[in-house]
Amino acid sequence: MNNVIITLRTSEEIKKELDKIALDENRSLNNLIVTILMKYLEKNKEVKNNGENINPNN
Repeated sequence: MNNVIITLRTSEEIKKELDKIALDENRSLNNLIVTILMKYLEKNKEVKNNGENINPNN
């Protein structure tokens, strides 16, 4: 598997919240963000397979 670099711009507040969650879960910030993205992609795939729309605000 090739790794690629993605640059993400966010607010300081979101960064601090993600840092805290990563610390609480004893994982790196990168690992936390990848995990969040993977879960979103899995959910999106399930929803599409069921013919539903996905709303990122839910």
